[in-house]
Amino acid sequence: MKTRLLHAMLGVFILFFFASQNAFSQSQITGTITNSKGDGIFFATVALHKQVDSSVVLGEATDAYGKFVLKNIPDGAYFLQVNMLGYLDQWVSDINLPADNRKDFNLKLEDDAKTLATVEVTAKAPLLEQRADRLIVNVENNITSLNMNLLDVMKKVPGVLVVGDKLRMAGQSNVTILLNGKTTKYMDVDALLKDIPGDNIKRVEVIHQPGAEFEASGTGPIINIITKKNNLYGTNGSLNAGVGKGENWRYRTNLNLSHYQGNLNINGGIGTGHNAWYEQLDLVRKVGEDTYTQTSRNTNPSDYLQANLALDWDLTERHRLGFSSRWNGNRRDYVIKNVTDVDFADANDGDLQLLTDNNRKGDWNMLAVNPYYSFEIDTAGQKLDFDVNYVRIRSDMSNFLQPVEVNYGVLFPQQYYEQPGNTEIYTTSLDYTYPLTKDIKFQTGGRYSTADLDNDLRSFLGDSSGVLQPNLLQSNHYIFTEDIWAGYGKLDWKVGKWSGTAGLRYEDSQSTGYSVTLDSTQERHIGKLFPSGSLSRSLGKKLGAAIAYSYRIDRPHYGDLNPFVFYLDSYTSERGNPRLQPSLTHSTKFSLLFENQPFFNIEYKQTSNSTQNVIQQNDDTGEAFQTKVNLKSFKVWNISLFFPLSFIPKVNGYGGIIANYGKYDSPYLDQQFRQSKWDYTAFLNANFPLLWKIDMELNGWWNSGALEGILNSEWLFGTDIGVSRKFLKEKLKVSVGVENPINRFYHGGVTYSNIRLDVVNKWDAPVYNLNMTYKFGNQHMKSKNSRQSSAADMINRAQQN
Repeated sequence: MKTRLLHAMLGVFILFFFASQNAFSQSQITGTITNSKGDGIFFATVALHKQVDSSVVLGEATDAYGKFVLKNIPDGAYFLQVNMLGYLDQWVSDINLPADNRKDFNLKLEDDAKTLATVEVTAKAPLLEQRADRLIVNVENNITSLNMNLLDVMKKVPGVLVVGDKLRMAGQSNVTILLNGKTTKYMDVDALLKDIPGDNIKRVEVIHQPGAEFEASGTGPIINIITKKNNLYGTNGSLNAGVGKGENWRYRTNLNLSHYQGNLNINGGIGTGHNAWYEQLDLVRKVGEDTYTQTSRNTNPSDYLQANLALDWDLTERHRLGFSSRWNGNRRDYVIKNVTDVDFADANDGDLQLLTDNNRKGDWNMLAVNPYYSFEIDTAGQKLDFDVNYVRIRSDMSNFLQPVEVNYGVLFPQQYYEQPGNTEIYTTSLDYTYPLTKDIKFQTGGRYSTADLDNDLRSFLGDSSGVLQPNLLQSNHYIFTEDIWAGYGKLDWKVGKWSGTAGLRYEDSQSTGYSVTLDSTQERHIGKLFPSGSLSRSLGKKLGAAIAYSYRIDRPHYGDLNPFVFYLDSYTSERGNPRLQPSLTHSTKFSLLFENQPFFNIEYKQTSNSTQNVIQQNDDTGEAFQTKVNLKSFKVWNISLFFPLSFIPKVNGYGGIIANYGKYDSPYLDQQFRQSKWDYTAFLNANFPLLWKIDMELNGWWNSGALEGILNSEWLFGTDIGVSRKFLKEKLKVSVGVENPINRFYHGGVTYSNIRLDVVNKWDAPVYNLNMTYKFGNQHMKSKNSRQSSAADMINRAQQN
């Protein structure tokens, strides 16, 4: 079945490619536009007119060397017009095709003495843009995004809270992370967020009600991280270096190179660095009348290497072939120091102190390769996209738990774990866009993905003489496979001030989890329809309103299904839950927009079988463990208010307030868990210039404390500050920043059933960063859209005249 689908998609690819070649056998002309010194003029506009009525047939913009190509010209008589700001127009008459096919023109433009001596145009994308189905956060040119890594970039996204090294979204759970539209479901997302350089990110898209073209996976918002794509003509590059100091030193450096000439665009980069993250976790648990006080200190240093390579090849004006690839590698070797003090209520038992070193080592690497083909069938917007994605992940982790001191005379055995893992993911998709009219567009497509994961947890236990022996009770070789077939249809329309979408997606998934150790198999088949839609209306020149709906599914991650027990120390552990069920969510959102920016939103979500992290405790042994369970019902009301700071002179940025009400109702631990809570989040991001061409950025957020399953947190906040300045004719940018100069760490707790737990989580703060970026090359921009826009402007002017 899989082979037949791949053959069918390949057949469609070949059919469209070769069938289209006959449509482009017409004439072409080329040329070079130079100034009085003989230098090529970049971005001059070349327009081809019919002699009979002077109407414009084609338009093109010259490249960095002043060259242009006009292709697919029907036979006839034409004249050529060349226009560029600061120069007199140039004309070429009596062009006859096919007689002049492939003729090359060398034209020199004379300076226009009437042109103003200096023309300065400054354009900068706003930090926030609200489009029909998503919020766009343009992080490319703000200061903090140039600090250290992708985790820093996420601080620019409204409502996203970076708590320690974890990503949260105010009032939302189960956030789905995409990288260039591709899933990160089976990846080490924490490693990606820390290892990908922040200056490689162009923008972040927040999608609350994804349309039918997106996977239905996830119950919370989609955060789609878009990396930069080269649009600079010629040979260009940038060199970036950064250093930071928190509890320990960290550094990074990366080099990016690109070459864009003619129809070929190649870019790539390589980077390396050292992360040193510090985290402290303090737990106080009541086990009956006994008190367990535990402190864990984790420096978590890691060394990483990352590389990427991409190529775009415009076979013709309408055919593009390309691929992108990325490799990330990470190596860790560190010790987590745990201290456990047990205060027994019975004075005859005495007290216990256990010091445990948890030595962790591991290698993790990921290779992702994405070839693709795009065919613009006509100029009306008909388009075909064929995409293949392959991801391979290799990991080899180990940790050694060794009690180093027990003052009570009780010897806990040594524990050693090895955990090699292999993951391979294949995905292929075919998408077709057909504009029925200029105001109605239809999209359809199909997608197939298969994931194979092999995780072999080997456990060893020290005997009385300290020799490690295999521990079969905690070992588990787990193999997981998942196949997902999907197809969708979506309609986009616009009538007057109204516009909307209607979509339907079908997904059929088959997953199998097999424990080799236990010889146990769990199979799960899910086939469902997922509708989505939106309706919006313009309420004037500046105001608009929209409502959107989506239905989605959150399938359990293979690591959450694997029933292994992974000890952090002798009293705490993590374990999987093979009985987890998928979560299903209905979501509706109403929005008001002001000047195309988010202003006011109300969202309601209802989730069945909500997946939540919980703590469970064994009062007989004193052990506690973290796992995931399904809570039957989870309902959320989310109200947000955003406001731009552009009303303040020379200030760019935004502020906002989010109010969130969450309510749980589910049987859990032989009780009915009914709890609800309002929580509030406020945030502010401001960019403004100082003296001496220095730019400054301030960022801050505050949260009143949220209810996440059975865990109830207190208020906390964080801040960032940064300044930057450009040197060497703006080729060198130097940024200095401080993360969390003032903040409050995480405080929370659980009071439910037999669990009485207080949690304090601390992390690296403050952290001081210095970052430098040097750009080299001609730095001339060229993109297909910009060239078409320039030509379109020329056509409009010519037709108006």
